[in-house]
Amino acid sequence: MESVLITGCSSGIGRVSATFLAQQGYRVFATVRDPAVATTLADWAKQNKLALQPIQMDVTQTGSIDRAVDEVMAAAGQVDVLINNAGIAIPGAFEDIPWDALQQVMSANFYGPLRVTRAVLPHMRQRGKGKIIMVSSLSALVGLPGMSVYSASKAALELASESLRLEVDRFGISVSVIEPGAFNTAMPGKILQDLAAPSTSPYRDLLRHLHAQSEAGASRGDDPLRVAELLLEIVRTPRPAFRYPAGAQAEQVINA
Repeated sequence: MESVLITGCSSGIGRVSATFLAQQGYRVFATVRDPAVATTLADWAKQNKLALQPIQMDVTQTGSIDRAVDEVMAAAGQVDVLINNAGIAIPGAFEDIPWDALQQVMSANFYGPLRVTRAVLPHMRQRGKGKIIMVSSLSALVGLPGMSVYSASKAALELASESLRLEVDRFGISVSVIEPGAFNTAMPGKILQDLAAPSTSPYRDLLRHLHAQSEAGASRGDDPLRVAELLLEIVRTPRPAFRYPAGAQAEQVINA
């Protein structure tokens, strides 16, 4: 049974994808930050007789990552597929975003996947095979107002992944990125909440406009299952491509 390690499975795309891949017969190690969520997810998997094992991991902490990867290796002996899905969004006008918040986004969305990948790569190299999939975003290709830091983190991840792909192909390891557009997950609601403009912001009129637009389109996203199905397609493809649009919005923009 092939083993899949996927990060950021507390909710949304990560949770749906972890569940779906387990239902397709993969042994899934699903990382979450909250121990209580891990317990709930483990109980649910047991009740549904799925080979899905939650593991506590914080992708911003090297020690947490190393412990989690060690746990996977002890249980399965290998990582066939790594899916770097964990990420956060802190929207707002670039000038308004506190510096520590900017660093937090980069730590979770850029450095986090690199940390996890570095922990897994030696095991894949030793076996001479493996797949690494980065969950990026349409925002990596299209910069929008209010999303500068998020877009930068995803664009950086994609370029690093493109270089990594060329480095590790000789070891039988593939690297792919998927670029989701709008999906019905908790993230759009979080973005909508955080787009409220500070009363002193010189960008408050713009942010109010963006807030209204986001509110109007909050329920128009795709089902996260579409991402899970795309991940399954990549996992099953012997030599996957590098870049995959995910969802109707991304396909429309990228293929235009």
